[in-house]
Amino acid sequence: MLFTLEVLPAAEGDCLLLHWGESKSPRLAVIDGGPGTVYQDTLRPRLDEIADKRGGQRLRLDLVMVSHVDKDHIIGIKKLVRAIRRDVEKRLPVAQQAFEMRRLWHNAFNDLLGDAPDTYYKSFTASYQASVDGTPDDKVVGELAKAFTARGVTDDEASAELASDVALLLAGHGEGRGVRDDHKYLFDAHQTSALNTPFKGAGGQPSLIMRVAGGAKPLAIDGLQLTIVGPSKDEIDALQTEFDEYIEENGFAAKALLAAYADDSVTNLSSIVCVAEFEGKRILFTGDARGDKILEGLEAAGLCPAGGQISIDVLKVPHHGSDRNLKQEFFERVRANTYVFSGDGKHGNPERDTLSWLVASRPKSDQYDIVLTYDVDHIDANREKDVGIKNKRRKPEKQIKWDPAANGLKAFFAETTKQAYTFTLRQGAPRIIDLIDPLP
Repeated sequence: MLFTLEVLPAAEGDCLLLHWGESKSPRLAVIDGGPGTVYQDTLRPRLDEIADKRGGQRLRLDLVMVSHVDKDHIIGIKKLVRAIRRDVEKRLPVAQQAFEMRRLWHNAFNDLLGDAPDTYYKSFTASYQASVDGTPDDKVVGELAKAFTARGVTDDEASAELASDVALLLAGHGEGRGVRDDHKYLFDAHQTSALNTPFKGAGGQPSLIMRVAGGAKPLAIDGLQLTIVGPSKDEIDALQTEFDEYIEENGFAAKALLAAYADDSVTNLSSIVCVAEFEGKRILFTGDARGDKILEGLEAAGLCPAGGQISIDVLKVPHHGSDRNLKQEFFERVRANTYVFSGDGKHGNPERDTLSWLVASRPKSDQYDIVLTYDVDHIDANREKDVGIKNKRRKPEKQIKWDPAANGLKAFFAETTKQAYTFTLRQGAPRIIDLIDPLP
């Protein structure tokens, strides 16, 4: 039997493959697709390789999941779903089609917030996708930072980071619409199941993937047990209410609309968080969710006692190891045999503080793995660049000088070795994590 997580290199994003079931005919899930060229450089070649090993037939994707619409998660999925649609549009014989997508899980903004974001998106898309790679215009981010400061986010750096997060997220709204529209085409052509199957919405509309009040029952997909931990219905309802109030009070003015998104709102509550379990082994997928919200969801689902601990086999560390989403308490309560940090140092992730909290939460003699999707030197080089970028937003007295000894991950891991910590550092991806039998 197989239960294997395959971690692909995805720049600053996430791109994961989950294999489970009988070794002769395993099931396959794609969870996020990374940004930019990750699809054509990494994800598509790997899927083609898997198809070749299975006889060159159309590869069945039992589940495709977008954790949320940030560009560093959704771009590769958009390209994958579009490729499936193109094969169907061309009326290729089944034997010549590359993939079959049996089900798609995707909380599109249209389904989270109704169709109002489309009005915003159509009005302001040009401003938020001014460059070839979809990076928001610096002038627009600056205006948003002023709006957040006016709203009460008084720290200049925090306002700038939040403005960048929100601008990227809303720039990704168009990608989310594209994925949803391509899925609808495939569904109408009887090529896939309804969006977010087996969840069912009212009046035939797609249901959201979320944890309902009163806990969560695991649902089975071909023997894989999946328990939705977040977002919660209460969080989504609050998000919808806040959004509607801002629209009513301010209309679709750019700064007013974007100021509706606080750091504890869309940027963190929209991620799908779930526990995947097979043959007694468990993996926690977290997207970019906030640590305290994950803990609340685990408690509500009955997977973690209030104030207590949960033991899992693999933790995909939230938000690429950003210290803005986590505290040491999270690692003290969520204990894993393997911690996966997906990030190449862009935006500072994984952060040194986050790794320090993880290591401090475990006894020195504990045996566990820390998996980085890029080598430490590569990550540190990008983290040093990030300090320079952030210094441009800081006042002169608040600028930081990069110090490899104080800021670098290389120095951090050298110190843990010196102090005789016994965890194993594994650098670089692709990385295959077999929890039962080895992946053929």
